[in-house]
Amino acid sequence: MHGSSLSAPVFLASFRYRREAQDAIEATGRPVIVSLRPDDAARRYAASEALIAIVDARGALQRGLQQVEQLSQAVQERRGGLLVLLSRSDAASLGDVYTAGATHYLISPFGASELGQSLRFVERSIRRMQKTSAEAAVASAQASIGGTARWEWSVGDDFVRTSPALAVLIGDPPHTDRLSLDDAFLRLDRRARAQARRAVRRIWQAGVPGEVEHRLILDGRPHTYVHHIRPTRDAAGSVIGLTATVEDLDSTLIERRLSAHFDTLTGLANLRHARAWVDEKLNTRAGHNPACIVVMFAISRFDQVNAAYGRAVADSLLQAVGRRLRRLLNDQTAESELPARLGGAEFAVAFAGPITLNQAVFFSQRIGKGFEKPFIVGGRVIHLSCRIGIAASDEEVTSADELFQRASAALSSAKELDPNSFQVFLSDEHGNPARFASLEADLRAAAERRGLSLLYQPQVDIVTNRIVGVEALVRWEHPLYGVLPAETLFAIAERAEFGTRLGEQIMRQACSEAAAWPDHLRDLRLSINVTAADMRAADFERIVAESLADSHFPPSRLTLEVTEGGLVEDLEHASEILSKLRQRGISVAIDDFGTGYSSLAYLKSLPLDILKVDKKLVTDLSGSTRDRVIVRGVVDMARSLGMVVVAEGVESESQLETLVREGCNWYQGYLCSPPLALGELPPFVENWQRARAA
Repeated sequence: MHGSSLSAPVFLASFRYRREAQDAIEATGRPVIVSLRPDDAARRYAASEALIAIVDARGALQRGLQQVEQLSQAVQERRGGLLVLLSRSDAASLGDVYTAGATHYLISPFGASELGQSLRFVERSIRRMQKTSAEAAVASAQASIGGTARWEWSVGDDFVRTSPALAVLIGDPPHTDRLSLDDAFLRLDRRARAQARRAVRRIWQAGVPGEVEHRLILDGRPHTYVHHIRPTRDAAGSVIGLTATVEDLDSTLIERRLSAHFDTLTGLANLRHARAWVDEKLNTRAGHNPACIVVMFAISRFDQVNAAYGRAVADSLLQAVGRRLRRLLNDQTAESELPARLGGAEFAVAFAGPITLNQAVFFSQRIGKGFEKPFIVGGRVIHLSCRIGIAASDEEVTSADELFQRASAALSSAKELDPNSFQVFLSDEHGNPARFASLEADLRAAAERRGLSLLYQPQVDIVTNRIVGVEALVRWEHPLYGVLPAETLFAIAERAEFGTRLGEQIMRQACSEAAAWPDHLRDLRLSINVTAADMRAADFERIVAESLADSHFPPSRLTLEVTEGGLVEDLEHASEILSKLRQRGISVAIDDFGTGYSSLAYLKSLPLDILKVDKKLVTDLSGSTRDRVIVRGVVDMARSLGMVVVAEGVESESQLETLVREGCNWYQGYLCSPPLALGELPPFVENWQRARAA
């Protein structure tokens, strides 16, 4: 089996800069296999131990793409990675690079450190792919079923205690945990039984570790087991028992038996195992309400993907979805959660109590968010979407089949919604499973009766350490789902076509509350988010003006934060509206800057006063040279345009120190405070300003 450590060689196919590329790779600590003949590169790669292939296409792009095409199949069959080195002028040809079969790229100029970082990215992708091989599925299954196959025996005991994994290994039901001494040897024929007894007795009497090997007929075929036995001793050193781990030398039998529980393509549990798992949790966690929740999702139009690209690409896509699902669960299958592939393009995650519906909804949103990013398989960039159904157990649910049926019904209902949407199955007040949750209707009702709440997160001047403003953030405490954030609310409102009305209510409420702040908050600025729906509304300028006039909040203290995504559709219209608002004394900020596609166009075209650096760039600021360079460039550019720069998501002193060095003006994040309720804001600001003055 091929490894992916630093000791594994890297295969290099190069044209004009072979010596330079080889030196850079070797400087990372990796040995290099150099291909001198382009027409022989695929054969040499297949004959080598390399996992990573590098094609140096600098100055020879077309020859490099031909080389990538020749290598891609061999690299894909080995589940390896193909990195292409490009000249700066080749950046516009990235689509051709991926189409040819590359999995990663690096643009010149670069040094050994940048190349080393790219190689680590490739190695990380390879490890993720290896996790979904059949071997990984077997390992995952063994761990889920009960860990190591083992048994224990104590002197004077007539029973042997066994692990669930051993029960599966020898063909017994997984719940078997005790065997009598007679039953432990009963399956062996008379001669093998006598030999095994004598061998175990010798180990016990000698008090030294040993091995016992025997054959057993399972599934109509002979099979070989090895028991690795060691004595256990008391404090005085006397042998008081034996403990053993059991190894099945025929790994194909293990794989065949465990494939009844696990999907060997993705390494996730299959429907059979997921049902058994949910049944167990429903029986053992009855004290929790709900005892179990199933989140089920299906890839939309997957049959079209299969028809367009073929079975191999479709299988690779399913594996990629499985890997992305595992990452959402932090690559760990905990006791309280089980990811599964139910068949075809349907997946699920089962959660055991204690679990709330709100947590399941939040996880569903993360699944939907994950599908907003494309999948890159075999050099192809493929966009997928999904629909999600959620069902929680109640007193009426007594089996896994019922819970999965409810989740499937919710999923069917979700297929009528927009891509990456979810639907929740609920029972009515009489316990009859007859309706679905309608977030749209619930949100509309809550907005009309002013059931939404606003939180305020402080913004701090980096130089003076003084709180200079707050951002208003809307929250909704749903009776079933718990607290839902603004991102969810606006997505729901947009889908139900009352996003503009929701934005108006938030605007009026925020201005009204800010106007009533106590005297020591009278200098604070108020920032309010503006959505794409708000910008498209014909009466948006009137709504803002009336909100200020009715509340008597001064325009000079109001900042409207617009996201890049909200401006894409009509930049000219947005510029016109924002210019009129600025003439009233209102400031304009661009939110989440640095992650969109047209950021420079916004700076050039829009009347902006404040630029907010996206928290994704700030998160890894202390450890990423690239992020620091990007932030530095953004700050320099914004300040040269006379704009204030605000860093979002600041959580550590090291991030703040870096932002100070890079010249940011303000920061916002948990380092100062989480979002505060209206009543919490005045005392917090007062204490902060007093501590700063002291």
